[in-house]
Amino acid sequence: MKEVSRLQWNERRRKILAAIVDAYIETGEPVGSKFLTDKLDEEVSSATVRNEMAELAAAGFLEQPHTSAGRIPTAPAFRFYIDNLMKQDSLTDEDRENIDSTLRRLSDSPDRLMEEASRILATSTGYAAVTTTPDQRSSAIRRIELMPISSHKVAMLLVTDSGVLRNRSCRLPEEIRLEELDQVAQLIRMRFLNVPLSHVCLADIQEVLDTMGKAAERYSPVLATFYGLVQESADSEVLLTGQLNLLQHPDYAPERAKSLLTFLAQREQLADMLQQSASSEGLRILLGSESDKQELGDSSIITTQYTTGGLARGTIGLIGPMRMDYASAIPKVEYFAKAVGRILSDMLDEDKGDEQS
Repeated sequence: MKEVSRLQWNERRRKILAAIVDAYIETGEPVGSKFLTDKLDEEVSSATVRNEMAELAAAGFLEQPHTSAGRIPTAPAFRFYIDNLMKQDSLTDEDRENIDSTLRRLSDSPDRLMEEASRILATSTGYAAVTTTPDQRSSAIRRIELMPISSHKVAMLLVTDSGVLRNRSCRLPEEIRLEELDQVAQLIRMRFLNVPLSHVCLADIQEVLDTMGKAAERYSPVLATFYGLVQESADSEVLLTGQLNLLQHPDYAPERAKSLLTFLAQREQLADMLQQSASSEGLRILLGSESDKQELGDSSIITTQYTTGGLARGTIGLIGPMRMDYASAIPKVEYFAKAVGRILSDMLDEDKGDEQS
């Protein structure tokens, strides 16, 4: 087999490969020489087309699933197509306005914003969408509230300066004393308001407990709940939407689909892969084995980062079959990333304005 890099490219060979990939993306069926002869603008004989296809196959760009069938593109063919041949679609002004207006309605909550962005992206493309919530470790605690909801149960509210809101309840071993509860809330605020989430550690929690004296044992569940909310708020979360969309694609045989969905359900592995992908700037496309994950051997992943204030905050992308419609999917991923970044930036600017006023 010839080395892919040594194949001599001419305009006709490029057109033939582009036509094969375009047709395969659209139909999922092997492409024959007769189709290509009719498709090409220039007058080319079937024999010439077959010879070109044979050269492309020998170089590893095409394969023949059955003896009597046409040819289908391989991963190297898709890579060459994306990097050199693809004519990328453009979103219409109406598409942009619809995305912006929908996401703007959720500008009060970063988490809800990311969930909706992921849902819309999955629905509009027919693939699975994956996003990570913003990394909040540098965000500072802006508000802490404790509210009794029964004689032994307390609800805690935590809000950061980047707009993240978390709440959780805890049960106390003894009946709540409102005056003591207010004192506990004040101690927590005095120690942790305006402190970055990444700076809150167990030693700090223990210091606060030590100042409580005899009440420490009764209210230690409150401090444990607070620490849990801090950790939950600081960690970025992987959001996956539209997994069932993948089952609609005939590219995935039942066993392959099961393997893929099992992998996607393991969020830690998915998070690690996204973290590695985020190490490179701009758009990144992993085709099949390029992801180093056996379960993704028949799949492609398109990812890019969204930024606020020029800093990367998280990842947004799509997972689908290698026969993905890249020309349509790529501009959507890129625009969603820009839209999310703009809205998060506006949220941060509003928070800074509130603090200054």
